[in-house]
Amino acid sequence: MTPVLRKLLGATMLLAILFVAGCGGGDPPPPGTPSAAENLLSLAAIRQLPKGSPEQALLGWWMHIQYNDLTGYLNGLATPLRDAREGEAKTKRDLVLVSGESLRSKPKVLELQRENGKTTLYTRIETRQPVGASRFTTSSAPQAFTLVREGGQWKIADDSYVLDRAGIIREAIENTKPKR
Repeated sequence: MTPVLRKLLGATMLLAILFVAGCGGGDPPPPGTPSAAENLLSLAAIRQLPKGSPEQALLGWWMHIQYNDLTGYLNGLATPLRDAREGEAKTKRDLVLVSGESLRSKPKVLELQRENGKTTLYTRIETRQPVGASRFTTSSAPQAFTLVREGGQWKIADDSYVLDRAGIIREAIENTKPKR
């Protein structure tokens, strides 16, 4: 290879490296900045829903999950279910697992069906997956939630979503542990 060709190739490589290094889109966000993929609910968003509605009850309960609020999570459950979950040692561990995952998810209510004193909310759980530091893609999955009236308030009658998600997360954690 001639010296001129070597210098040209070296300059081209240097430009390519500088170009790739400059494609990051600027400085990363400062520490503590929420990810663009966060999908946190707020009290203000909950208050915008019709007061005392099943939708408000579901999203309020979901917010308690996002914030890993065991008391709020349990208070959103119908009494028989709440009593059962309060007596289970794994309830707090399940909530911790699902809480971390739910930061990027929230239910979007599509339809509501009232029948025999129960209301079923048909939702799509919309989950944001991070793509880099400032973008995300959204996926969704269908999920029904059953609520009942108790003391004039709507309460979650079935928390199988939380139990199922906790089981899936627990299994994934076990599968990533090194085999001995």
